[in-house]
Amino acid sequence: MERNMNMNYGFISIFIPIIVIALATFTKRIISSLVVGILAGGIMLAGGNIVKGIILSTDHLVKAIASEESVYIILFLFVFGAFGEIMKVSGGIKGFSKITDKYVKTEKGALAAVWFVSIVTSIDCCFHAISSGTIGKALIEKTNGNKKKLAFVVNVTSCLLIILIPFGTTYVGYIVGVIASSLSKAGINQSPYELFIKSIPYNFYAITMVLISIIVIIFNFGFKKTIKVDTKNEETDTHEHGQNEAHEQCEFEEKAPPRPLNLILPLTSLIVTTFFFFWFTGKDKGIGFTGAIMNADFEKSIFMSALITLVITCVFYIIQKIPMSEIESHFLSGGNEMMPPIIVLTLSWGLSSIVQDLGFTKFITSVMGNQVPRFLIPASIYLLGCAISYSMGSAWGTWALIMPIAIPIAVATNINLALIIGSVLAGGSFGDNASPLGETAILSSSISEVPLMEHIKSELPYCLIGVGISTMFFIISAFIF
Repeated sequence: MERNMNMNYGFISIFIPIIVIALATFTKRIISSLVVGILAGGIMLAGGNIVKGIILSTDHLVKAIASEESVYIILFLFVFGAFGEIMKVSGGIKGFSKITDKYVKTEKGALAAVWFVSIVTSIDCCFHAISSGTIGKALIEKTNGNKKKLAFVVNVTSCLLIILIPFGTTYVGYIVGVIASSLSKAGINQSPYELFIKSIPYNFYAITMVLISIIVIIFNFGFKKTIKVDTKNEETDTHEHGQNEAHEQCEFEEKAPPRPLNLILPLTSLIVTTFFFFWFTGKDKGIGFTGAIMNADFEKSIFMSALITLVITCVFYIIQKIPMSEIESHFLSGGNEMMPPIIVLTLSWGLSSIVQDLGFTKFITSVMGNQVPRFLIPASIYLLGCAISYSMGSAWGTWALIMPIAIPIAVATNINLALIIGSVLAGGSFGDNASPLGETAILSSSISEVPLMEHIKSELPYCLIGVGISTMFFIISAFIF
């Protein structure tokens, strides 16, 4: 009798994330959908008792947040958001713009400059879109280049390039947090950071689109130049997503003198301190530098590196007489901009905990195991992620929804974990890149002065080519790996 009850709960547990995904896709409200899923799961755990169910839901949520690893990830995301925002007051972006302006004479050079700027602006997709887009637009106008092509390159380098960078970005902390929670609930004792590193070559969509954008620049093809700019509609689209308000530059930023060192020094500090703490926290657990990094206390390392870099940056700016009031204001606004993904991440931890207590992993392992066509699983998870992320316009929300489902399935069907994680990350990336609801698409079109739907229509053929190529590689990889 008890076994049947456990099987029933396990069967029901499958529908909790499905309901959340359906609600998020239909309503475009990921946070509200996750709350509904957590409450529904808690009530099921309580045998239908609503009051006890709410208490259980709260307990699972608090326990998921209260772990040391979770706290470090939350703090890292807040501090990193603040760090990115503070750098805007320094004149560093202007300094880099002047450097590139000296050497750029053609459209190809203007688009290549966006890639050059990516070296120092790839800590966050929004920061990169604003920084590279501002520089790229000035250079495109100077060379009478194609703004649609600029929007495409800014878009690709803002989300798809950054996700392939294994350190020093907001993506790393969030992704590792999602992977770590999913591994823990599935009972898997592996390093989430190491799995993320191993999954990067399997993010076929990001890799394909990055290569396509390079080909577009080198061979100078595609994207019709003539567009009709409807500024009223664009302002409406952008305001609906809060981007103008969230990223509007203050008067001090406009007056800041160009100082490229103010961008280079903080980012150099971030990279150096990150690798130092990776080595320091892992040196007693692994052999050599690589072994230390793979065994590092990742959550603590990235938080410490971000915090120390933030302090160094603030002191460096204060010495230059940048007002402390401006630094404090940008610290708070940058940290607050990270609150939506922080909330999504914490809610996904709570939902994952409840679903696992309902017997999700055991049910998947015992019932679905060998019945699922193995060679189609990575591609299916990838395409599901594409559909959800395109509907919601959120890569981070998609990862939070699918990762806890995908990892147990990979274990049950004996598929390479890194391959499955890569398929989840690739699927979520598609929405950020190609959806008219995606933050990256909205920012890229707005900054490049291309109407949003014109930008989406112009890049969609390339994105669909990327989806087709990626799907093929996921199927092939399932056979090989």
